[in-house]
Amino acid sequence: MKIIVFSDSHRDLDAMRAAVDETSPGMIIHLGDHIDDAAALEMLFPDIPLESVRGNTDLWSPGPGEKILEIDGIRIFMTHGDMYDVRNGTSAILAEGIRRKAGIVLFGHTHNPYLKTKKGIVLMNPGKAGRRARGMSEPSFGIIETDGGIRCGITRLQDIIGRSGN
Repeated sequence: MKIIVFSDSHRDLDAMRAAVDETSPGMIIHLGDHIDDAAALEMLFPDIPLESVRGNTDLWSPGPGEKILEIDGIRIFMTHGDMYDVRNGTSAILAEGIRRKAGIVLFGHTHNPYLKTKKGIVLMNPGKAGRRARGMSEPSFGIIETDGGIRCGITRLQDIIGRSGN
């Protein structure tokens, strides 16, 4: 299955729509900060399953702050990351991933893309999907492919937006 992963969209629905149109994923994941963007994506793409968690700017949201997914035999722990102090490193979120027996840990919050494997666990921050979100990094998103193992990557949104004209 191909999964597209967004975080920190900050109301930039056009960029995420272009990425979904371009990649044709089997699932969408949104890691919070403007969780209402996830609801809008769900309305735009009703045939694509969507999973989301709330971020630190979504405290009013009734949604969960973290979730565990089982996809193609792979356990995925998803959270926004603020509760694990990811701005100061990945040790706390890695420890939680180990505790939850995750193969992949997804988080956002820092607005900076991050993709590393530590202690056999893939840690992925897809970066910020919102072009107006603060930070020096360019907007980006993550792709996870679970057919025949785990393949993960991060793509700059500008590469997609340039092709789609958004």
